[in-house]
Amino acid sequence: MFGKKKQSAASSSGSSLKRTNHTPSIISEDVRLTGGLSSQGEVQLDGRIEGDLRVKHLVIGHTGMIEGVIEADSVIVKGKIIGSLIANKVTIESTAQVHGDVFHDTLSIEAGAIIEGSLKHRHEEDNVAPIKPEEQTSSSLLADDDNDLSFVNKQAADKS
Repeated sequence: MFGKKKQSAASSSGSSLKRTNHTPSIISEDVRLTGGLSSQGEVQLDGRIEGDLRVKHLVIGHTGMIEGVIEADSVIVKGKIIGSLIANKVTIESTAQVHGDVFHDTLSIEAGAIIEGSLKHRHEEDNVAPIKPEEQTSSSLLADDDNDLSFVNKQAADKS
């Protein structure tokens, strides 16, 4: 009876990386890691990682720094990121520095945070095309209402 449970537990733990406890993995301030990191739980980063991260939950502490691509479900940034951040929920606190693009579903930015890069909602349509007016409409606008157009609109109308 007890032997079966031990066998099945031993065989399942060696074959996958399923998270069984909820203790966060902590990378302390004096740790420097080169290479990728993967976790199905929470990672608290106070050290430095040069490589890509794929984690469930990530907290980058005040002294934490990442150079690479981050993919996560949720990220709280208090430290520094150099690279892209892709996450469902992103919280960028006032002490954070983000040098790269942020792809998000939900984004929160505190005053004082430094962000150099683009912020992109992941569900936006990338292929947004401007509506082209018909030639009859634009020519009638130029003929009738030429004096009412602003300088910028006149230049745009002249090009078409």
